[in-house]
Amino acid sequence: MSELKEGIVLRTTPYGESRIILNLLSPDQGTFGLIASISKTGKSGLKKAHFQSLQILEVKYAERNKGDLKRLQDARILHSYQHLYFDPIRSCLSLFLAEFLSKVLREEEAQPELYYFIKDALLQLDATEVSPANFHLAFLMELSDYLGCRPDLSGKETLFFDLMNGACAQMAPDHPYFIEAEELALWREIQAKGMQNWTEINLRGSKARRAVLNSLIDYYRLQLHDFGSLKSLQVLREVLA
Repeated sequence: MSELKEGIVLRTTPYGESRIILNLLSPDQGTFGLIASISKTGKSGLKKAHFQSLQILEVKYAERNKGDLKRLQDARILHSYQHLYFDPIRSCLSLFLAEFLSKVLREEEAQPELYYFIKDALLQLDATEVSPANFHLAFLMELSDYLGCRPDLSGKETLFFDLMNGACAQMAPDHPYFIEAEELALWREIQAKGMQNWTEINLRGSKARRAVLNSLIDYYRLQLHDFGSLKSLQVLREVLA
């Protein structure tokens, strides 16, 4: 029996000479894995272009025994990105976001709202006509809503935000995981603007942008789990310097 589903490519892993293991996010199944054979000649069958990071696909696959990887039978690109893979900044952002999402999206349960949030954000990133330098900050901030760890930034008079406890504080906590008033103001602006108005975020300096990104990543590590290093982070820092 074959299944037909929409999905976003989170990660691909080589498996032998001509096969890959494909990790997808779908609206009605959460994250799941497929095994796919890649055409060596490029004349027919499934090609590497189908499986670039964050590609939005319609996939057809065969169910196998419980616990076995499903076998991909066919794939069709649903949205042909015009800029995501060709613009240097957007290309680096796509690699970073794909790696980040593959770290934090490990649950198999379906979350349609999360899926469509990510899909809409990718289409925005591809289509925008302004610099996407602050896009990932708004994306990471709003993603926390869907993962159940939205930072509580209420309390305008507070001077610190405790990354470990996810709340503001009047005094610095007795651990090193916190941000202070200046950066807290940037967090509040990013959260207030959100993905709907991310192009209006007033954050132009690479030093401040890097600090916010680092603290957002620290926040996720503390709230979810320590997911190790992000290989794409250094390249992104260099591109956005």
